[in-house]
Amino acid sequence: MESTPELSTPETIQKHSGYQSMQPVKRPEYWGVDLDPSRRPGVPMMREPRPWPNTRFPPERQQGESAVPMHGRPNKEMPPVFGTATPLKGLSGMIRKYAYSLPDHYPSHWLLKMLGDRVDSWSYHTRRALPVVLPFAVLGFLGARGRR
Repeated sequence: MESTPELSTPETIQKHSGYQSMQPVKRPEYWGVDLDPSRRPGVPMMREPRPWPNTRFPPERQQGESAVPMHGRPNKEMPPVFGTATPLKGLSGMIRKYAYSLPDHYPSHWLLKMLGDRVDSWSYHTRRALPVVLPFAVLGFLGARGRR
């Protein structure tokens, strides 16, 4: 079975994708309806972008002494996710302050920060268990003294 070669015509050539990409884009008849701002659906509610009332723009730094320690590198700022709501306190706070005095590319910086988190967790669990454990410890101590 021999097949005869198909001759190219201008119509078959224009069907190829290379030629179609050179043609102007065919858009639906409703395209561009909302180009005029007065014909947009949200026109009565649209407003120019501006800050909300009673906002400080640009944001100002907090007044007073910072609750967070400074970095070991003076030219590096704290990341924006670093919370300033609760100041460092107790043994874990002292460990973290010491960790921030070291440059953050030292492994000891990160290990001390993790140790501070662990100390904070231990102190929380100890404070939570103290009301339950303390009466039993006192009873055990008084019972041992009473036996002597």
